[in-house]
This record gives sequence, C-alpha cells and structure tokens, in this order.
Amino acid sequence: MSFVALLRGINLGAKNKVEMKSLKALFEDLGYENVRTYIQTGNVIFDNIVYDVLQLEHALRETYGFDIPVTVRSKAELEEIQQHPIFLKDQVYVMFLENEISDDQQTLLDSLIDDEFVVWHRRNVIISLSKNYHQTKFTNAFF
Repeated sequence: MSFVALLRGINLGAKNKVEMKSLKALFEDLGYENVRTYIQTGNVIFDNIVYDVLQLEHALRETYGFDIPVTVRSKAELEEIQQHPIFLKDQVYVMFLENEISDDQQTLLDSLIDDEFVVWHRRNVIISLSKNYHQTKFTNAFF
C-alpha cells in the first residue's frame, strides 16, 4: 500500500532544516519501501503494509533534534478526498488532522464555519473558502 507522510514545520526559512536525501534514508532505514520525497516540503511517499506514526516521530526527533509532527494518509484516502464534489469549486483547501473530530467538535465547527465544508472520515476537513486562504480565520492553526 502507498502512503504519504506529511511532516509539519520543517524547512520553513532557515528554521528546522531537514535534507530530503537524509529524510529518505531515514524512512528506508526504518524499513519503508519505495521511499520518495517531494521537493523540500517534508512530504514523504512510501509503500508498506503498515506504518507507525509514533516510531516515525521518535526517529525524526532523534535524527534531527527537534519535534516533527507527522500525519499519514493512504494514497486511496487522498484520491477519495480529491474526488469529493466540493473540489469542483474554487479555493478548496484540505486540512489533515492529527486526531479524529469528536461529535462535539463537529457541532462547534457547524456553528462557526460559514463557508462550505465537509469533515471527511472524521480526520480531514475539506473547505471551500469564500475568501482566499490568507484572509480567512479557518487556517491550519484554527483547526
């Protein structure tokens, strides 16, 4: 199975630098197969039957000396998200959440967000913004 590991907060200016060649080697050392990185984003594509986010975060902390939150999605899940009808609209963004949204959090989001959005599988928020991303309060930090 193919997965994408999304590493948060790396290679932002001069802060939290991670070389992609080193990152690829780390994933390979952990036993992941067909490892590829995507430019300097910290997105790592890999094949495996299973993955362990805590193991990945621990190995990243040990290797690079700072905490790097990791969110993993399967290729199939990403393709399913992309096929959602909301993607036919302009200014569509996806937030990949670390934890699933509870019923109470869903209710709160329903009352706060006036843009069209959907919570997909309780851990992805797909939103069609009426403003551009830099003008909205519904950013990654908000979620």
